Amino acid sequence: RIATETETEVMEGYLLQRWTEHTPSLGPPPTGPSAIAKMRLLCMAQMNAVPILEAFDRLSEEDQELLSVEMALTGCEGQTYSPELSPQDSPLMSQGPAFLIYYGPAFLQGLGSDNAVVRLQLLAQVYGVTRRLWPASPDQAGSCVTVRIDAIKGLSVSDMKEAEKKTEHRWAVVRKNGNEAFVDQVPMRYSSEDDMVAVSSDMTEDSCDVALLDLADAAVEMLARSVSKR
Repeated sequence: RIATETETEVMEGYLLQRWTEHTPSLGPPPTGPSAIAKMRLLCMAQMNAVPILEAFDRLSEEDQELLSVEMALTGCEGQTYSPELSPQDSPLMSQGPAFLIYYGPAFLQGLGSDNAVVRLQLLAQVYGVTRRLWPASPDQAGSCVTVRIDAIKGLSVSDMKEAEKKTEHRWAVVRKNGNEAFVDQVPMRYSSEDDMVAVSSDMTEDSCDVALLDLADAAVEMLARSVSKR
């Protein structure tokens, strides 16, 4: 099919097939602005597909829209999913970069005892804070940024919170270069109550971008900073 169809058309066909062949049956493939996101989540979550999809419907409208838009970006200039399956009214559909959440499937497959809604809220946060570091732009429509989350893929939310308490470090998305980022813990330093600066010892460039994840309630409440290495 790749010889006669675009990359996005091939991917869309695959997503529809995976939904149709899922056991137990999930009914007809979804339609509407969140359809692509739901079908991608099914593929990512595998054996946890049912609780993850049920959790998606319990997310806030803000989180649903965030995941629906970000997960429908193709990273291929001039290519979009079918209008009946994606949020075509969003201006981001013709912009980029798209984000590849590396180890995203493992993050959802390792649900364990975690609340599936909170797990999806954290995934939405990763997308959201990364967008703060890479603002959408039409000239980036054909590009993709890889965000590695291997540091948290096997951790429960309580594990992540406990790590913050023990180390006095915060979880954050750290921009490594022009097309890569990773989730890591960064030490915190406060110059005032309203001025928080995050500095990562792993930063190798003269300046790096850091976007903090908020585990307090897993809401999409994002703080992005451009910090200079001391």
